[in-house]
Amino acid sequence: MALQPALARSPTHMNPQLSSTHPVALEATPSLPRVWWTALRPKTLTASVAPTLLGWAFASSEGSWRPVPAFIFLIGFVLMQIVSNLVNDYADFERGADTNARLGPARVTQKGWLTAREVASAAALAFTGSFLALLFLTREGSWPVFAGGAFCLAGAVFYSAGPRPLGYMGLGDVMVLLIFGLSGVCGSYLVLSHHVTQEVMLAGLSMGLIASGILAVNNLRDRDTDRVVGKNTLVVRFGRRFGQWEYTVAVAGAFLIPVLAWLLLPDHRSGWLLPLAGLPLAAKEIRAIWKEDGSALNPHLGKTAGLGLVFSLLLSAGFLLPPYP
Repeated sequence: MALQPALARSPTHMNPQLSSTHPVALEATPSLPRVWWTALRPKTLTASVAPTLLGWAFASSEGSWRPVPAFIFLIGFVLMQIVSNLVNDYADFERGADTNARLGPARVTQKGWLTAREVASAAALAFTGSFLALLFLTREGSWPVFAGGAFCLAGAVFYSAGPRPLGYMGLGDVMVLLIFGLSGVCGSYLVLSHHVTQEVMLAGLSMGLIASGILAVNNLRDRDTDRVVGKNTLVVRFGRRFGQWEYTVAVAGAFLIPVLAWLLLPDHRSGWLLPLAGLPLAAKEIRAIWKEDGSALNPHLGKTAGLGLVFSLLLSAGFLLPPYP
């Protein structure tokens, strides 16, 4: 890995606040491929892959599998999340939310590894790719496909950007639930089956709750620096204990919904119960959120995203296996 000093590309020349309050130390810059890999935040991308796989499973269980729209949806949905990640990197730096006091993983713009313009250009490229996928899927589907995709792309941008970013207003938790839960699962299913069922919506709600848990970890870790720059997340508004309970209720609720579906839906399909095999992982993460704080929460972002993937795979298997009442 080629290393070079990062001081020459330090972000302090673009943000006087950083130079006066957080001096930049000499730091080795990773290779350019590693920098871009970091910018994409690959450990978080399961948040878009997991709901897509679950939508596939529901469609396949009904005989509605079609590989071309399925994989184009996956590509477009992952690109949408990459848009969100890159815009967040760019916009939080420009607003002064990402400084050297940051406790989370490295952000490439704040570190000076990439310029704000480079990150914004990459976000525009990912946006274009996601929008082209949406246009193809709209042709294959109908106007609800376009409406749902446009909502997700708008949320990816305006979560961090714009005059009143949604994340700064405390609306991020709801947006994550809608985009990476209901829209992801229902959209993936819709482009294959051309309709949405009650079962799919319940599965989407479960996935959305786990995605909200990922954001709760992020907001718990960043609450002090967010408060300084006026990023009024729910954790900033209501405190650490609220964030811990938000995570607990979200993750526990995600596992409760399949149990209720098994009890209340007329077919009593046993596949709903397969995600319960992931409960030990969920309990471990909930305990960690109540014990850890600050930068110690960083590993639990990826672990909660991984929990969502485990949940998705288990529930998918439950609906792909032959029903057993």
